[in-house]
Amino acid sequence: MMRAALPLCLGLVLLAGCSSVPEVATRETAAAQAAPYPALAPLSGLLASAEAPDRATSAEAELTARAARLRARAAGLRQLPAG
Repeated sequence: MMRAALPLCLGLVLLAGCSSVPEVATRETAAAQAAPYPALAPLSGLLASAEAPDRATSAEAELTARAARLRARAAGLRQLPAG
């Protein structure tokens, strides 16, 4: 079974290599070709905004509070009588 699968896979790979790839340039619209290039931003500004702790600190606080609520709920459920 394994010996038959190897030539079959190899044949499929070779057939895939024979396919033609459509030109990417023909898919661009006239509006996309006429559009201006995007403005470049300095890397230092991008890195500074990525390292801003506001979002991470807020998310960490939310997750910590949620974990505490879930632990309290689990403790309450353990107190219930089985039945």
